[in-house]
Amino acid sequence: MQTSAKQFTSSIFLDNLFINFPLWFPLTYIFLIINFPSYSKYIFITSLFLFAETHFASTWLYFFDKDNWIWIKKNFYRIVFIPFFFLMLSILIWFFSPPLILLIHYLASGWHVTKQSTGILKIYGVNTKTYIFLVYLVSFICLVIGLSNPGILAQGENILILNKFFYFFFLGYALILYLSSKGHLNKYISNLLPFTTGITIYIPILFFKDLGTATAVGVGMHWCQYLAIIWSSRIRKKQINYKSFFSYKIFPEISRLIFIVFYSLLMSGLSVYGMPKQTEGEVNFSFIYLIPIMFQLFHFYIDGYIWRFSDPHIKKNILPYLFKKNNF
Repeated sequence: MQTSAKQFTSSIFLDNLFINFPLWFPLTYIFLIINFPSYSKYIFITSLFLFAETHFASTWLYFFDKDNWIWIKKNFYRIVFIPFFFLMLSILIWFFSPPLILLIHYLASGWHVTKQSTGILKIYGVNTKTYIFLVYLVSFICLVIGLSNPGILAQGENILILNKFFYFFFLGYALILYLSSKGHLNKYISNLLPFTTGITIYIPILFFKDLGTATAVGVGMHWCQYLAIIWSSRIRKKQINYKSFFSYKIFPEISRLIFIVFYSLLMSGLSVYGMPKQTEGEVNFSFIYLIPIMFQLFHFYIDGYIWRFSDPHIKKNILPYLFKKNNF
């Protein structure tokens, strides 16, 4: 990795593993569902609970921080009233056309995820117009084709050959992580790591007919990135603001962790229970499924403000804790 790049976590290795190049997630997921197909549903639910919904829940930590309450009141119209209006509109549309809400959800997710991918490129100093344009272009093409015809490139699978491929790929991936963490990778190859992550997130939608699986495989890398960024910055803020162990208030953190677990458990349950079901060739949609979707749409919307560093409050209360201090 480039020495000039800002560092999110406590080590370059963790940055590479969870933010810069979290390719281990799709590799592991695909390996598991190919070798243990009867457990595919449980693998999906586990990833939903441990990564997807915890990443959505982490956004709410912003509202629990007292430093942000004045800013929230000041921007009440933009971050509470407007999204509430659109969420009510979503409920109305759902009764007439659930697929339209799902399409809007996928497009909003695509914009949100790709925005983060290009933001990470800029932070790592890989902010060439070509790379950023390609990330948006590839993501857009994959979404358009994949939503129109999921799994269009799906082929019959030979598990033995695929496993040999995975072993080879895992070894190559581990070698890249090691060399990158030690600073032994060529600058050009180092630049390709976050770029590769950005352009591959929506490629799985071309190879998996099940949109849930395709999302988990690719967007799982986004979940890893978000969780690593928000929690490392939160821990860093606590370390800076509390000078000693005795001044640190542990109960609020435990309560927030309980909230994350409960939120993830609830939303994962609603997603799985309310997931659209096909009966006699007809897809049946449940209103229960709309509940987690609405909260996810709010996540896509509010993140546009939480990470807007042109805002003086965000610049003061989030930016100073986003990176490891010795990078300033």
